[in-house]
Amino acid sequence: MNRCLSTSCFMSLLLLGGCSLEPTYEKPDAPIDQQWPANTAGECCAGKQAFDKDWRGFVVDERLRQLIEMALVNNRSLRQFAASVEVARAGYDSAESGLFPTIGIDTYAGRSKLPPLVRTPGGGATAGSIANTFQATAGFTSYELDLFGRLRSQRNAAGARFEASEADYQTARLALIGEVASTWLSLKANQHLLDLAQNTYQSQGRYGQLLRKSYNLGSSARIDVHQADAQTNTAAVQVNTYRMQVAQNLNALRVLVGQPVPEGLLPTGPLGERMATLDVPAGLPSALVERRPDIMSAEAQLRAANADIGAARTAYFPTFSLTSALGSLSGDFSRLLSGPAEFWSVALAGSLPLIDGGGRRAQVDASHARFDGQAAAYEATVQNAFREAADALNARQEMLTQVEFQKKLVGDYQEAYRQSRLRFEAGMDSYFSTMDAQRSLFDAQQKWAQLELAREINQVTLYKALGGGWSQSLKMADR
Repeated sequence: MNRCLSTSCFMSLLLLGGCSLEPTYEKPDAPIDQQWPANTAGECCAGKQAFDKDWRGFVVDERLRQLIEMALVNNRSLRQFAASVEVARAGYDSAESGLFPTIGIDTYAGRSKLPPLVRTPGGGATAGSIANTFQATAGFTSYELDLFGRLRSQRNAAGARFEASEADYQTARLALIGEVASTWLSLKANQHLLDLAQNTYQSQGRYGQLLRKSYNLGSSARIDVHQADAQTNTAAVQVNTYRMQVAQNLNALRVLVGQPVPEGLLPTGPLGERMATLDVPAGLPSALVERRPDIMSAEAQLRAANADIGAARTAYFPTFSLTSALGSLSGDFSRLLSGPAEFWSVALAGSLPLIDGGGRRAQVDASHARFDGQAAAYEATVQNAFREAADALNARQEMLTQVEFQKKLVGDYQEAYRQSRLRFEAGMDSYFSTMDAQRSLFDAQQKWAQLELAREINQVTLYKALGGGWSQSLKMADR
């Protein structure tokens, strides 16, 4: 009867734990426009579907896809973020476990002899007597009854921080995808520029030799030879520059991928012939930026700060701890499990600081300040995301026009160089006209290659700025 009564009392105390001092969370309004600036508007196309899929719907070059897959498996920095997620998950599990009592079993067996001149209570035993003690107890100690929601607020805060860590992982994952794609595209552009520089160097070297022969025959001035040598040496410097950049791109890819890059996955083919990524359209709603994982992380941190306010407020209320035990105690092991040896105990203890010099008030004020700081951080993250996406959309519109006109300019300089070379070989014009036409052509080709690279990298930037292919269903998909 007494045991049933104590169990009823215990359950009643647990049912009281329904109060929470955590403020009602309200997500701040995103401090951005509902639409993009007018000069970024445009018609939507099939590319919009890429944002409803994973990154594989955006990257269309199979070699680049394989490299990204390798990086998602082997990149060491991404592994660090994955480990941080597991740490946050464990923190959440630990906080949630605080809502439940820890039940354990303790056993004890002892044998003792009383010292001289000591008598047992009641005077029944004499000095020098030997006593046995056997005890087995099951129960819990210092289980806090969450009457005012302190433990639940801590659990909620840990859960929100766990979500933030998952979003941080996705941010790192999206950044890695973008970095591999950008480095691979840079390698392709630098390989193209290296080929252009080598062709220019070889061509100018041939014409320089012709001019030197002409000088030896007395048909050209020495200054002409020096000017031709200067153009050849300038081309040689550019060859070395682009060769160095190609090597740096390869080294960067090895680190990103986490292993040597297979030869078959390196970029090949003419620049600008086929884009490696899907063309991301303009005309997308500005609300797409809210799908970015860094924004989701900032919003989760804000919810954690809101839960921290509730935990801080509970310091003004008493804490109650429950202790319960059920076991057997006997001086004879054979009677340890008998009815008369059983005992039980239930104890409730409470504590409340009365004077703390303003410590609790300071903790509550600090939690409110942290919430205000997280709110500002969330709004700043949203605004920065909107700026990045708007800039990339605007650049997309301008770069399409730039690439088109630069390509036409390259065609004009190619024809000018062809005509000048024919005139020089026919003796109708000086070599310097041909040399100047070739230099202008090379400059235009370099500018076109750089614009093509900038256009493709801008597509990657826009993909990241709009949150990529990340969604709730893709959490930890490649871990």
